Parts: sequence; structure tokens; C-alpha cells
Amino acid sequence: MCGVALLTGLRRGELFALRWQSLDLDASVLTVQEAVYEGAFGTAKTLAGRRSIPLADVAVVMLSAWQQRAKRTGPTDLVFSTVTGKPISPNNVLRRWVFPACAELGLPDVSWLTFRRTYASWAHEKGVPGKVLAELMGHEKVDTSVNVYTQVIDGAKRAAAQQVGGELNSELFTLVHAGQGTSRSTL
Repeated sequence: MCGVALLTGLRRGELFALRWQSLDLDASVLTVQEAVYEGAFGTAKTLAGRRSIPLADVAVVMLSAWQQRAKRTGPTDLVFSTVTGKPISPNNVLRRWVFPACAELGLPDVSWLTFRRTYASWAHEKGVPGKVLAELMGHEKVDTSVNVYTQVIDGAKRAAAQQVGGELNSELFTLVHAGQGTSRSTL
């Protein structure tokens, strides 16, 4: 469940409303059509929220393994459900499994929004264009994906400094070796 959240950037309501018929594991695609909130199903949050998301190979492997273990795998069954087939409470999942796992690993508690922000931040860090990220996350505006959900990943600022510094150093090297020297006017 957490792996799927990290690898797709789904909203928690979309994750917990995911049905087996929404997955095409052979084509590596997940289709978002509905969401659930406090046990009530409805359409996706926005028109842009209705979307198809390509799945990474690792997500397909996880979902295939889960399908082999799951008790309910009919087309309209929820991918993640209680033993009676009802939607799981996202907060119960956090309290029962996610928070204890975080504690055991020495990590701060996370929320479903943490998984969504992590997905956005990783995608941004890997150079995924804002428009593509917005469509993957179901946002109507690119600004939402980039400015609200992405966060600076550790080491990103240092990498940016090195990248800019490396380019400036290359320019200075070229100027110096071209016999132009480095006067204040060229700097």
C-alpha cells in the first residue's frame, strides 16, 4: 500500500478506492476513476483527477505479489480492503502499521500526504517536466504540483551549487586561458 502510494503519487482517497479492474498489470497502467472518503465513494477530486498512470516495473511486481496474497481479487473488489471487503480507514493504517514501522526505523511519523509529496519531490529531482507531473498527480495546474507538493531533497542545494559553480568555473577557465585574464569587468 505504501509502496503504491510512493510510486504513483495517488491521493489517499484514490489509493483506498482502487479496484482490481482499475489495474492493467500487463500494460503497466493504473486508472483513477473514483475516490473514497470516510467510507463513501465518489468521483475523482477533479476532472484532471480522472487519469491513467503508467506503473513502474517495481510497482507492477508489488501489485502482482499483493494480488497473489489478497483474499478478494474480483474486478470490483478493492485492492486494499478490510477482511469484509469494505474500505480501510487510512488513519487506522497509519496508526497500526505505518507509525510503528517509522518508530522501528527511527524515522518521524509520516502521513499519506508525505508519500504524495515524496513522489512529487522525487519526480521533480529526476527532471520530470511540471506539466507531466501535474497530469500524473491529477492536478489541473502545474503550479500546484511544483510549488505545493515538491520539496527540496537533501543534497539538492549542494548539487545545484556545484552545477552552477562548475559552469562558472568552466567559463572562467576559458576566459583565463584565452588570454583575456580576469578583470572586474569580465566578472
